[in-house]
Amino acid sequence: MAVCPAARRYKKGFGTTGLMLVAALAAACTPSAPGPSKASEAFRQEVLAARESLSASLMDAAANREPRAAGRILEQTCSLALESGRPFACGITVLDQHGITLASATPGAAIRRLDYSRYEVVTTAMKERKIVKTKLYLQDRSALYVVAIPLERRGEVVGLLVLAFDQSDLRNRHGLTEEEFQNVDLGR
Repeated sequence: MAVCPAARRYKKGFGTTGLMLVAALAAACTPSAPGPSKASEAFRQEVLAARESLSASLMDAAANREPRAAGRILEQTCSLALESGRPFACGITVLDQHGITLASATPGAAIRRLDYSRYEVVTTAMKERKIVKTKLYLQDRSALYVVAIPLERRGEVVGLLVLAFDQSDLRNRHGLTEEEFQNVDLGR
């Protein structure tokens, strides 16, 4: 049985069209990249809320390198957060533009003016004017997730707001894994 040339073209065109249709359906059925997990979104919101409540009030103290003013601001802000039933669940440190500690609201003994100017996370956050995350290990082998947030005024970094979260606390409260911490987008 002979097939006419028009039928061959139709059959050939149908095959190409069919392949394109199958490819389009496969692309539509392919799952999209997963969005942020509930844990990483909860962590992101916690960091952004801390930045929102602290950055503006600490700007002058950091720019003028005033440890007492920075300490009072941290004390007052932490007290208000505690009274409202939403205390900060992280250590908070304010560094001047040289990486020297101005004030800290970390549980424990009073802090000294420590020099963090050679820490990569500090130099990167200041130089690139972006939020930087890292994991630090303490002497007891516990880990902290650290977020360094530049305090900027008119395009110039005047200091850093550093938030230190206990790894196990974040895992217990939000279920945050190390991979989620590393991948969370804390963009401006």
